[in-house]
Parts: sequence; C-alpha cells; structure tokens
Amino acid sequence: MDRREFLITSSGAAVAAASATPVQAGDAPAPAAGAPLPGTVPLLRLAMPWTDRPQGPADGAHRLARRLEALTGGRYRIEIAASVGSVPDHDAELALCPAHDFAPLHPAFAYFAGLPGSGGLGAQDLAHWITIGGGQMLWDDLSRRHGWKPLLAGHLGEAPPLWSRQPIGGLSDLAGRRIAAPGLGGDVARALGAEAGDGLPTRDAAAALAEGTLSAAEAGGLMTSLALGLADSAAYATGEGLNGHGTALALNVRLALWERLSDTDKAIFAAAASAELQLSLAEQRAHAGLARRVLEARGVRFAPWPADIAEALDRVAEATIAHVAGRDEIAVSIDQSYAAFRNLLSETSTPRGSRATAAYGPAGAPRRTGPAGAIS
Repeated sequence: MDRREFLITSSGAAVAAASATPVQAGDAPAPAAGAPLPGTVPLLRLAMPWTDRPQGPADGAHRLARRLEALTGGRYRIEIAASVGSVPDHDAELALCPAHDFAPLHPAFAYFAGLPGSGGLGAQDLAHWITIGGGQMLWDDLSRRHGWKPLLAGHLGEAPPLWSRQPIGGLSDLAGRRIAAPGLGGDVARALGAEAGDGLPTRDAAAALAEGTLSAAEAGGLMTSLALGLADSAAYATGEGLNGHGTALALNVRLALWERLSDTDKAIFAAAASAELQLSLAEQRAHAGLARRVLEARGVRFAPWPADIAEALDRVAEATIAHVAGRDEIAVSIDQSYAAFRNLLSETSTPRGSRATAAYGPAGAPRRTGPAGAIS
C-alpha cells in the first residue's frame, strides 16, 4: 500500500466513524445558517491547478487534505478538485496553488510566491519574512480584499531551470519564442524579447513543449519538473529560474469559511499548512540531487544562463519588481516590509529603502541608499 492510499484509507475510516455517529433526539437548538446539520460531516472542496497524479504537486494536496481530516478528528471531509483552470475563480472552499495564481487579482501577490531574478528570497527566508517579518499581516490584508485567508503551505523547489527542446545560447534564442513562466517571470520573459505564454497552466507545459506550441517553460525545481514530465518533452534545462528561487504554494481558505471556524480549528488549519510547507521543503532539498542524476541519465543537458541573459535578467527583473512596488498603497507597504527584511538578512549596516527608492544589484545587495523601510 503506498503512502497516499494508506492516508486516504486511514483518514476515510476516521471520517466514516464520525459520520456514523447517530443524532440524539432532544431539544438542541437549530444550527446557525450555513452550519452543518448535527451528525453530519462537512464536505470541503480543495481545488488545485495540477492533474491528480502521484509523485507531483498533487501529493501535497492529498497530504494536506488527510492531515486536516485527521487533526480535526474527522469533523471535516476534504475532497480534491483537480486540474482547476483559474483556482481563485473556482467555487471551492479551499485552494492549494502557487500564490502567483492570484496575480490577476493584484500583481503584489508575487511577493508571497517568489520574485524574479536576484530580487527573490530563498524558500526558507521567504517563509521567515511571512511568519515573523510582517509578511503574513500584509498578505492577509491583500487577500482579504478578494475574499481569502492565505497560509503558506508548500514550495515547488529552488532554482527552477528553463526547459526547452533546443539549446539556449543567448538572448537571440529567446527572441520571439513563446515561453511560459509563473508570476512576474512571464513579464521578465517578455522584457527579454520572448512572447510570454500567459495563462498556460503548469500541468500543460510538457504537452505544449512536445507539440511545439511552446518553446520553453519554467515549471518548478528538479523534483517537480521530473514529476510533471518536462524531461519527456525537452532535453535542455538552462539557468536557475526566471523566478530565481522558485515558487511558493499557499493554502487559501475562503474568508467566509475562515471567519466561521473556531479558534481551535483556525490553529489546526495553520498547523497543517505549516507542516506541509516543511515537508515540501525537506522533500525538495533531499531529492534535488537524485532528481538531477535521474534527469542526466535520461539525456537532459544542463547549462547555466548565458552571460548576456544573466546580465539582462537581473536588470529587467529589477525594473519589473519596481513597477509592481509602486502600483498602489498596499504594494508599497508590502515592498517596504519585504525590502527591510531582505536587508536584515544581508546584514547591511545602513538601512535601505524599498524598490521605490533603492535599486538592487545582481548579487542582491542594494546599490544606493534611500529612506529606511520598516518591517510592517
């Protein structure tokens, strides 16, 4: 019995036991509007953008669903809705997806998923900004405007390569080519001269590469890329990500549901998301080397960014981030908090400001000073 089958079976037994509890007759008050009937197990749908297949991002959704069922003692039953096109538009109560999927609602969601070029934070550092650096409060504020409560709940892997069927030797090999990349990575690809494959789901990248309707794609770290079948369609893996540190995943809870949860259940949802994040990071870290050996054995050819792409990537990523940072008041607040935390990590002695007032060099260190940014 594999891990998923075991978890599904054991959790299903708990749910069945809970749902089999008879309703006692009496004068109990009627349930509040929208509350489940006594003796029933509420069904919550968990939407995700991936195909429901083992050894890929869908595993995280199943683990999270089974963990929520177990931690609530079977008081909830979680049903997976796979291959959902636009996750924020789906009517599910829960959604596990890249935080980038909310970018159509506001581009500043990219800060919580991963920024392009050298502007990004490593997966653990991003988690630290969100949990103790003020990021969660700002994320909550941004998400609340669109009816969601976000919880960091996974990662697709660091240093995602750009997969292609032909070698990429310089900027000229990107010109006019259709490239798919999540979040602001698509804007960076466009600024580098490519045609961005906007709206192409990650689950469809391998098929689009095989059909020739897509020239290159960024889909996650090596473990995720292997699971999604990118190596079956593309033999070249170049660079370390248009989104330099990869893409974080979020468990998004409908605000209407979140506000009905007890404090205990809110803590359970947060703990389940946190546990899945740490397991996801551990898997990506532990298996990246093995995934590379497997991919190389299958004939994949790895190469660093060509010099002209590396130089241009950081430059256009900086400009792309600055454009988002100045969009509106909430974007400015997010950027100031992010930049202040990033500066603390770099152990600079002089406070630096947000990207609205400071530019970041290729190594990630600010090049010129500005007003100090405070951690929100």
